[in-house]
Amino acid sequence: MISRFLFKSTISICRSCQQRLTSSLIVLHQQQQRRNIATLFSKSSAQRPFYSLRFLSKSTKSNKKYQPISYGPKSKRPIIEIYHKMTVKALAQAMDINVDHVYDCLIHIKNGDQYSSDSQEIDDFNVIVEVIHLCGGKHRLIPSPFANDKKKPVANIAKFVRTPMPPKEKLKLRPPVVTIMGHVDHGKTSLLDALRNSNIVSSEFGGITQHIGAFIVPVSKSSTVTFIDTPGHLAFAEMRARGAQVTDIVVLVVAADDGVMPQTVESIAHANRAKVPIVVAINKIDKADANVKHTETMLAEQGLQLESIGGDVVGVPISALKNINIDKLLESILAVAELQQLRGDSSGPVEGTVIESKHEETVSGTDEFDTNQKKGNLATILVQRGELKKGTILLAGQSVARVRALYNERGIQIERATLSMPVQVSGWKTLPAAGDEVFEVESENLANRIAAQRRAEEVAQKMEVDAVAVTQKHEDHLQKYRAELKRRRELGIVFRKRDKGSGQHIEDKEEKLKYSILIKTDVFGSLEALTNIVNMYNDTRCPLDVVDASVGAVNDDDLEAAKLFNATIYAFNTNVSQSVALEAGRQQVPIRTFNVIYHMLNDIKGELTKRIPSTEEDVPTGSADVLQVFEITDRNKKVPVAGCRVTDGAFEKKQLFKLVRNGQVIHRDTLSSLKHIRDDVQSIKKGSECGLSFTNHDVKFQKGDQIVCYSIRQVAHEAKWDYGF
Repeated sequence: MISRFLFKSTISICRSCQQRLTSSLIVLHQQQQRRNIATLFSKSSAQRPFYSLRFLSKSTKSNKKYQPISYGPKSKRPIIEIYHKMTVKALAQAMDINVDHVYDCLIHIKNGDQYSSDSQEIDDFNVIVEVIHLCGGKHRLIPSPFANDKKKPVANIAKFVRTPMPPKEKLKLRPPVVTIMGHVDHGKTSLLDALRNSNIVSSEFGGITQHIGAFIVPVSKSSTVTFIDTPGHLAFAEMRARGAQVTDIVVLVVAADDGVMPQTVESIAHANRAKVPIVVAINKIDKADANVKHTETMLAEQGLQLESIGGDVVGVPISALKNINIDKLLESILAVAELQQLRGDSSGPVEGTVIESKHEETVSGTDEFDTNQKKGNLATILVQRGELKKGTILLAGQSVARVRALYNERGIQIERATLSMPVQVSGWKTLPAAGDEVFEVESENLANRIAAQRRAEEVAQKMEVDAVAVTQKHEDHLQKYRAELKRRRELGIVFRKRDKGSGQHIEDKEEKLKYSILIKTDVFGSLEALTNIVNMYNDTRCPLDVVDASVGAVNDDDLEAAKLFNATIYAFNTNVSQSVALEAGRQQVPIRTFNVIYHMLNDIKGELTKRIPSTEEDVPTGSADVLQVFEITDRNKKVPVAGCRVTDGAFEKKQLFKLVRNGQVIHRDTLSSLKHIRDDVQSIKKGSECGLSFTNHDVKFQKGDQIVCYSIRQVAHEAKWDYGF
């Protein structure tokens, strides 16, 4: 307060005069402060809800006469609701005191003297809390009542209006989109190899497909079929669901030797939800243990009645490895597609669906005429309307792209993509999510505004969800705290002393147990599958902290984040350059690369298991019944002795012992004496009698007690994590 008006005059005075003036002003200020406090305490108790002796100077306290201490009921401290950036006046109104008293508090708080106006916002939240505490109250944080008022109305809200489809008679026939689904290792990718005369299986790590692959297969000079190969592994359920949503026909591959398996049932459910017809391909009929009839019966149990047993579902027995009946399968697919009369709008604005997305690092070509270099963010899009060309502005979720280049499934650059064609699109500013709908937008400015609005809506929605979660967690904590407090009061426990440094010790222990990881994958689908499985981990004994999860190769930013959080980098199907690997070794950041999803998950689970502390387990080595209790005198002290008979195992004096009464362990100790008749012994066998005493002589034995001799064994525990497969 003094700093507001001290030495504002421009008149030059001597140093001694300055000192005298300062002393006078300080005295005047102290007198004014005492008058304010006297006014505060002169009010009735109903008008002054805050009691605080902290404003009283030492002289005021010393003038009070000492009174006998009397303990009355504990007064409840008032709870003041506060929010961020309160004004000085609003804080005074919340505490129901005069604004001058708030200023008196502010001069005693660090950085508090900078607030000198009633309408000035207190931007330091700690200052608000200190004012509450100085006035003897407690605080509760609430949302600002002016939060909604401060939100500026959004002008020119960008809206995307989808162009309506033309009449059905103006639509043109289009190639069918066929999704191959089924259980893992039933031959889906082998079937696709047979259809397009390729060898994809040999390039899949672990022999299982871990991405969605989209390919065009020509079946005649004038017709083609687009095939989508989905992973059969349980971890990639989201990919299979996505494949079923964009398809016209589902080819369900079932191995004749295995029959219907869990992912077979799941694939049938996806197809039924998408309301698309199913063509069953009973594969591996060339194997000796193949049983087509049994497989047909198992499919009938799942609601798929094949034509061979009187149903209406097309079924073709094939061998993808031996190339048997592949032509018949194609004929069946074309027949089903012809019945559906698949049509599309080839002249309207582009629409499609993102099947997969990934990031490819820039690779310099060796040939100066080579323009087939895929760079940056890539998204595989299935064109469902219009004709996609270079320069088209696309909007997918919160991502925007000006199409820079188009690539077919073989990586060859093409000029345009028509209906039912899968194509890789480059030019995305950020990676779109797999499953996002893609639309052509008039201008890049409009696309950016729509994407920004979607991001803002997602953030606002997430904040609302987080606020509810935080409030719920706070309420749960209060309930547990109040229940524990009530229990301690009922037991008469008033205060429990806290060990010095215990809080830091607990924090360090939790930090040591936590395992932090940073995930990098090649495509969005793999990232989605991994994060879904990681979210299923809920073992509180060793927390799993995902620092970051993204698509692309490991880079310097990943190393910096991993080093900051002491995390391990897990690279799944993505490259680690030599320079990054050398830098990671220099910074001691571990990088682990995997190509098979369950190998990576097992490695993470193994690290979690290592961090879970072992527990102590009692291993009984002998037990005895107490037959008689007596006392002996040892060095003028009475020592309780239990006369026992060993009923099981043997007693070893050097082991640990516990006293069990009515099935409850009431004491654990070591032995100070173990005797057989009159001799000190080190062990007692089964059936022998002995006398023993505990090191703690305050423990009283009773006839009928049981004494157990035991050792302690460290038991390791495995992390509990169900992958779902």
